[in-house]
Amino acid sequence: MSHELLTRQIPSGMGARLSKVAQGAVISSAALLGPLLLFGTAFAEPAPSKIATQITSAVGSHTGLQVHPEVASTPVTGIFEVVVDGELVYTDSSGRYAFVGGALMDLKERKDLTAAHNEKRMAIPFEKLPLQHAIKEVRGDGSKVFAVFEDPNCPICRVFTKFVDQLDNVTVYRFMFPVISPQSQNLARMAWCSIDRAGVWKAMMQGARPQLSESCDNSGLIKILATGERFQINNTPTVVLANGKRLVGATPPEQFLEELDKSAQRGGRK
Repeated sequence: MSHELLTRQIPSGMGARLSKVAQGAVISSAALLGPLLLFGTAFAEPAPSKIATQITSAVGSHTGLQVHPEVASTPVTGIFEVVVDGELVYTDSSGRYAFVGGALMDLKERKDLTAAHNEKRMAIPFEKLPLQHAIKEVRGDGSKVFAVFEDPNCPICRVFTKFVDQLDNVTVYRFMFPVISPQSQNLARMAWCSIDRAGVWKAMMQGARPQLSESCDNSGLIKILATGERFQINNTPTVVLANGKRLVGATPPEQFLEELDKSAQRGGRK
């Protein structure tokens, strides 16, 4: 269903999180409801009048939208079909919880419960990162700590690098994470084997493509890639904050700074 149904009434930021869910970041709820979405209307029976009244009243109250008075049962016990603002929604009998774009929503509290659970599930303990193999940068007092997995052939990574270079009072652990192409792997090996590892990698992230030796012990680079596999880091850039939260892809600057401040307030590490 369209997220407009709920995002009109949901606080700023929720719409973006719901969009990620709809794009496949979370599939558990969608998998559960797949048969229902395909066959539910074919077997729909009117819901008991008491339940129907309760659902329409609750959904209307929680969302502020127009709810059709007819509510249907579905093949899934305890799940009901209701039309809200012209679109199908599947809710529980209380009308408080509903599936929206594959995510389980608390309509009363305006919370994406799936996103909250997934955030905890995808957290990465900062102390589990192979920090000894990262390129460490400290600016100012270094109080705001985070790590970033980046690839020189990733356009978003290059934009993010410019943004990070402007930050003060940060400790940044940069992990070479060559996953986009074979050329990325060559570049990472060349930077890894360079006497000036940090300088060469920084130049590569700015677009330089030097021809250097790739012959050296690259076990540390392999360790970084293994860490990415272990924690299912599949995209670049992926940021890991000191509190374990991961931020993937093109995170808006204001959101990134907000999350970085929250992490620092909880006590980061250097």
